[in-house]
This record gives sequence, C-alpha cells and structure tokens, in this order.
Amino acid sequence: MMQACGTVRVEDELLNYINSIVRATRSWPAFHLGASPRAGIALMQASRTLAAFAGRDFAVPDDVVSIVLPVLRHRVQLTAEAEVEGRSIDEELRTMLVGIEVPRT
Repeated sequence: MMQACGTVRVEDELLNYINSIVRATRSWPAFHLGASPRAGIALMQASRTLAAFAGRDFAVPDDVVSIVLPVLRHRVQLTAEAEVEGRSIDEELRTMLVGIEVPRT
C-alpha cells in the first residue's frame, strides 16, 4: 500500500496550496506556534493516501481539505489569549482555511 500511495501524483498547484496552508499557520494570530515544513510533507503524504484509497492516481484539493485537521491539529499551538477565550485549534484551522485560495486542478 505504501508503494501505491507513493505513485500518486501531486501537481505543483496542489503543492503550493499545501505550502500556503502550512505557512499561514505561522502567521495566524491565534497560533503561538505554527506548523513546520515537516507538517507540509505529512499533509502531502496523507493527501496521497486518501487519493489512493479513493482509487485515484492523483491528489485533489478535496483530499487536502479532508485531512488537514487531523494532520495539523497537533502541530500548532494556540496563544494563551485564544485558549482563555475558549477557541479551539480546529475552529481556528477552519477559519484560516477559508482565506486560502483553493487551486483548480
């Protein structure tokens, strides 16, 4: 299965989208600690896996959106203020994603 997932294509536009998501976590006001470059690699690999499980040999933006919360939620940290206000990491990630342009592939 790992070999099959490794053959799933990820177009440059989708890599740029993943990169935009990871970079956005580093400047998002509610995050004290953003995602690392390794988080981007994990997001790409998870997206490839979803595509392979769906029977495709290429990843699409919906794969990224579907897996972004499980991949990133433990890789970012809320600011103390956001925690006191009762915000959640998932809520902040969802809000952040709305502002990132999704590529058309």
